[in-house]
Amino acid sequence: MAADLKPADREFFESKIRPVLVEHCYECHSTQSKAVKGGLWLDNAAAMLQGGDSGPAIVANNVDESLLIQALKYDGINMPPRRKLPASIVVDFE
Repeated sequence: MAADLKPADREFFESKIRPVLVEHCYECHSTQSKAVKGGLWLDNAAAMLQGGDSGPAIVANNVDESLLIQALKYDGINMPPRRKLPASIVVDFE
């Protein structure tokens, strides 16, 4: 998946998406976490597609089925837990 990204898509991910993941998600959902929550790693594409205890974090080409988007929208799952992120960030993820 990541290898298939066009340069513009990769730049968008690196400038808009990865910084949010690093700041708000990696503490609990990365290989550097002391204890990964929910069995979910968000620091590589394959892990996001595989997902964690609740299922795949992202479903390619299906925003409505992507648990990561539901969590960011506070739609049944509330992540990040400290506070809801601005709608503009959620739109970037969509």
